[in-house]
Parts: sequence; C-alpha cells; structure tokens
Amino acid sequence: MLTAVAPRDALFTPLNLTILSWVMWLAGWAALVGFRTRTALFLLALGEWVFVSHAYSYGDVHHNQALFALFLLALAFSPAGESLSVDAGLRGRRARAQGGEVEAPRSDLAMWPLKLAHVLLALTYFSTGITKLLVGGFRWMNGYTLQISVMSDAIPGNIPLGIWLAQHHTLCIVMSVFTILFETFYFVSLLVPRIAPLFFLGGVFFHIGLYLTGGHPFFQHIVMNAMLLLFLDPDWFPALVHRVRSSAGRGAGQAAPEAP
Repeated sequence: MLTAVAPRDALFTPLNLTILSWVMWLAGWAALVGFRTRTALFLLALGEWVFVSHAYSYGDVHHNQALFALFLLALAFSPAGESLSVDAGLRGRRARAQGGEVEAPRSDLAMWPLKLAHVLLALTYFSTGITKLLVGGFRWMNGYTLQISVMSDAIPGNIPLGIWLAQHHTLCIVMSVFTILFETFYFVSLLVPRIAPLFFLGGVFFHIGLYLTGGHPFFQHIVMNAMLLLFLDPDWFPALVHRVRSSAGRGAGQAAPEAP
C-alpha cells in the first residue's frame, strides 16, 4: 500500500526505518505510562504494521506478529488511558483545580479489544487445528509426525529439550493429541466462559513449550493469552486469590497448636 503512493526506494531506507523505530520506541513508552495514550497507541500500532508487513515480504514466516498488531490497533480505538495513567492524573488535577469532583471512569467499550483478541485467537487456533486434521487426518497424531517436525527444528537450532522430546514416541503422541484438542476446541472458551481460563493457561504453556522444544517465538500469543487469563474476567483472578488466601488461613488455623 505504501509503495502505491511513494517509491519503495524512497520509503524503505535505513534512515527512514531508524526514524520510525525511534518513533515507535517513544510511542511505546508513552502508551505504557499512559501519556497521550490513544495517540501513542495508534503511532505504535502503525509502526508495528509497517515493520511487520515489511518483514512478511521476505521468505516463509509464521505470522506470529499479525494478531498482536491487530490488538494494538484495537487498543488505539478503545478508552485506553482513562484510569491508572498519566492522562488520568492530569485530568484529575485539572478537575480538582477547578473545584470539581474526580469520578472513576467506566465504559462498556473498555473490554472490546480483549474480546476481539479472544475471537482472533480462537479463529487462528481453529484454523491451524482443522488444517492439520484435513491435511493429515488422524495420522497427524501418530507421534511420528511430531517427532519429525520437532527434530527438524531442534537439530539445526541445537535445542536440547526438542532433541530429547523427539526421541520419545509415546510422549509425542500425547503432545500431538493435546495440540489437536487445544487448537481445534479453543473456540469453546468463547461459548463457555467458565472454562476459558483453562484454555488461556493452556495457551501460555503451549507456546512456551513450542519455544523450548522448537524455537518458535510466539511471544505475542503468550502475552495475549496471559492478558485474557488475568483481565478478560476482572473478577476471576481476585476471586481466585481470595479463595487461596482463605484456604491458607483456614489451614494455618487448623495447624496451630492449642493453648495449654
């Protein structure tokens, strides 16, 4: 798209790419602390899209950055920065200076980027899972397919854990079945929110396992699953912490010796 309005040689020069990377770096820090949050997020997302599309123009890629790039753009059109940010602090100070009250902002649109990320992950996982079944059928879960795949990545990358895994056929069968079930049925987390945290936690460990055994850097998917785990249901994690603390308190009370 960019080359349709300007010559490629004039756009993708070392100087221009360096300037864009510095703009992204500044925008990223501004978005992190919440200063001019949505503008900073838009500039960060725009730069990410340019770099990702540029990188995808060469060779075979796994498209691991695509979903996160969409998520960043969605954040730019959400009420990001309305609380717990420099922007919120500045608004509060101006309101107090004018004698007004600072109200806690609430918006029904605050969650839509996370819900969009959830849908995009479900579509992506279902696509990869169903493709495995359509192309390889149940033979994809015979263990040998995963052994060959892991070995072809682990040996050139000198990844000890991957080399070890590829030598254990039964374990590869188990991991193959888990992969198919996880990818194909991840969409169930959209329909049954109660079990969604299990899929999010499974996604985190799934991609960590891919990296440790094959060197596949799906860090963006780890971050997105972790965000969904912690923030998609705002009451889930605090309730879990409360239950754990309550159980620990009751256990400590029962274990305490009785006074003589």
